[in-house]
Amino acid sequence: MNFAMNTLKQKPIWILLVVLLIGGGLAFSIKDTQEIEMIDADYHVAKRSNFMVSIVEGGTLTATSEHVVRNETDYTLQITWIIPEGSVVKKGDLLLELDSSTLREKIASQEQNVEEAKLKLEYAHESLNLSRLTWEAEIDEETLSLEIANSDLEKYKEGEWPITMTNFAAKIKIAEEELERARDRLDKTKKLKERGYATEVELRADELSLTKQELNIRQYKLERDIAVKYDYPKAVRLAQAKIRDQELDLVRTKQKSKTSIRSYETALESKKRSLKAYEERLEEYKHQLSLCKVHAPREGLVVYQPPSNYRYPGIEVGASISSKYRILKLPDVSQMMLEIMVHESHVRQVKEGLPCIVSIDSLPENKLSGFIRRVAPLPDTRSRYYNPNLKVYKTEVWINERLSDLKPGVSGRAEIVVTNLSDVVTVPIQCVTTIGNEQVCFVRSGSDNLAVPVEVGMFNDSMIEIRSGVNPGDEVLLSPIVLGDAIDMEGSFASTEDITGPDAVKIPSAEELKAAQQVGRADMEMDEEAKRRADKANQKVDKKKNAEARANKPKVKKDKKNT
Repeated sequence: MNFAMNTLKQKPIWILLVVLLIGGGLAFSIKDTQEIEMIDADYHVAKRSNFMVSIVEGGTLTATSEHVVRNETDYTLQITWIIPEGSVVKKGDLLLELDSSTLREKIASQEQNVEEAKLKLEYAHESLNLSRLTWEAEIDEETLSLEIANSDLEKYKEGEWPITMTNFAAKIKIAEEELERARDRLDKTKKLKERGYATEVELRADELSLTKQELNIRQYKLERDIAVKYDYPKAVRLAQAKIRDQELDLVRTKQKSKTSIRSYETALESKKRSLKAYEERLEEYKHQLSLCKVHAPREGLVVYQPPSNYRYPGIEVGASISSKYRILKLPDVSQMMLEIMVHESHVRQVKEGLPCIVSIDSLPENKLSGFIRRVAPLPDTRSRYYNPNLKVYKTEVWINERLSDLKPGVSGRAEIVVTNLSDVVTVPIQCVTTIGNEQVCFVRSGSDNLAVPVEVGMFNDSMIEIRSGVNPGDEVLLSPIVLGDAIDMEGSFASTEDITGPDAVKIPSAEELKAAQQVGRADMEMDEEAKRRADKANQKVDKKKNAEARANKPKVKKDKKNT
């Protein structure tokens, strides 16, 4: 089907035509790895061939595993010595030394604190032992006093009181005997007086003696009754009260001893804790001191940590390193990988396990095999920070071979083999463009170029599969052109209805295109080496833009003025 343009001035048409033809000639002046057959550098002959769908991305070589060396101390310290970057070390080799003068001062001060704490602990031990001995003596004294009090009570009840009762009984018995004797004497005296042998004085003396004995008996009995009724209970109660007092004194003494000893024990535990804290702090300082010398935990290549921002200087002698800050790393060069960023337009094609062909910029003669180990599930945040519209996914390409020349940080490229198609029709990817809502190729028909709708399949950075619309042997225009107002502000093409009509401009024929191409012949004869360098610098950006622009179907904006 022929497509034409709306009314357009001829001069701008040919200027734009020449520019695009020059660009098309430059883009395909270098032969691709896929064999592209050209006719007069303007057309490609479509044919069936085997077609490898691959994605090429550049990245940085890094190790799959690495040991990071940090400032493991809790202080910001200066580097006093560090092994040169790029050195190959063995396990146990010294990597760096940090300034330990501050830690040594802390250790000396802490050792003095430990000695003072030991003296205080010893004094607390002696104070506790002395307190225990003192209170044991007081408790023994109070216990003895209580035993004496109990003994006194028992002595009184079992000894003194029975003796007192015996004495009263003896006195009363003697008094009663004396009373009988006094009565006998008085009776004899009375008989003698009646006979005249005794005087009145003797009689009265005997009567007085009798009365005296009666009074003595009465007194003894009264004293006995008073002792039984009053003295005995009083003495017993006093002895029991003394026992209770002694018991309370013993309890108080024991309680005081417990309180006092507990206070000394608490002081002793406090001194133990203080000593332990000082010793632990001393051990921590010594451990921190041991961290000032860092030895290699394994063999590897020394790589310095680059500065994270302007506030941190590079890794060098004299640089102050914060706690836990990375200083260097020892990558395991036995297993390397290439970290690449895959554009969102290709990320669905990239799966874990896909084979890859890796080339290193510093070793261009070596082609290494690899595979996709991991594809990030989300876009890389650092890339979005610099360009919010750019969505790329971090992808790890592990390299199968082990080469001694591979070093972390060098640049490389990975060609991800998505699939291999057999016996399919292919054309260069720039042959396909979008007009309206259709993807088309311009096929030569005699002296005209016909815009043929096509169904596209898979593609790589240079070729695209044509499933229908173009047959093997068809000559497809390498630089399809839609001129003038058919291109809207977003780069989309107007629909078929907008570019047809009686005033449409005919698309240039093959002869007209050849004539226009002569304008840019001189530029196409540029030095091959210069073209290779230019193509290498822009290849990544150009391929991404071409793949997005020709694989997608953008919406069409109509030019209302010309409509």
